[in-house]
Amino acid sequence: MKKLIVLDLDGTTLRNDKTVSDNTINTLLDVRDRGNTILFATARPPRDAYKYVPEALKNNPIICYNGAAVVSSNDLDVIYEKQIAKNDVLKILDICENFGYNQLSIEVKDTLYSNFDTTPFFGNAKNEIKDLRQMEYKNAYKVIICSEKLIDEKILKLFPKTVKGVITDKKTLCQIMNAESSKWIAINSLVDKMGIKKENIIAFGDDVNDLEMIKNAGTGVAMENAEEQLKEIADYITDTNENDGVAKFLKDKILKIK
Repeated sequence: MKKLIVLDLDGTTLRNDKTVSDNTINTLLDVRDRGNTILFATARPPRDAYKYVPEALKNNPIICYNGAAVVSSNDLDVIYEKQIAKNDVLKILDICENFGYNQLSIEVKDTLYSNFDTTPFFGNAKNEIKDLRQMEYKNAYKVIICSEKLIDEKILKLFPKTVKGVITDKKTLCQIMNAESSKWIAINSLVDKMGIKKENIIAFGDDVNDLEMIKNAGTGVAMENAEEQLKEIADYITDTNENDGVAKFLKDKILKIK
């Protein structure tokens, strides 16, 4: 039975230097050549996802913003989206600042806007520093809290019911999206058209934003470097992202190469 292989990027497919090994690329191509489908699902925005997905594997849509958007891998046209209304964004900004979190970013139309220099968190990613309250826009894909200290999970209960937050990156980021968005929901928006059943989905991940797809996929695979709560619910634990964990699992279970 043909499979849908769903891959997170950071900490899963990408090594720590943000490259994909030749071994992993060649393994994924072999898996695809056997009639299986490869799909990437990431917290990254389309502009970054496109940059990091290997060129040879850009033949299917890419799930971005933790599932808040699905885009074409050819021209980044939006196929599916769930955004946050501006009024809710402003409420979130108030809640964050009242809670003591003042380093904030929003993603609007595939552009990152922030009220601070995001280099310590996002490296050299392009960032436009703005007064987030004075910007003109209708909707945002994501609001991000950045913090040097561990983010308190209590803040998640304060957000409007129309959104949900997930604390990731060793609890230094809180990513807030539309309440009806997740990687798993986005996967389901595609699988019916692909004619693939849930039991034939293999999902790989390492962080809390992968939890739902790891739990609900037919086969959930956590990386050895994954958060413990992912390992607890995964069907399998493979090697780390640095040691080609994705390739090792696929060679063993799909390609049957020892």
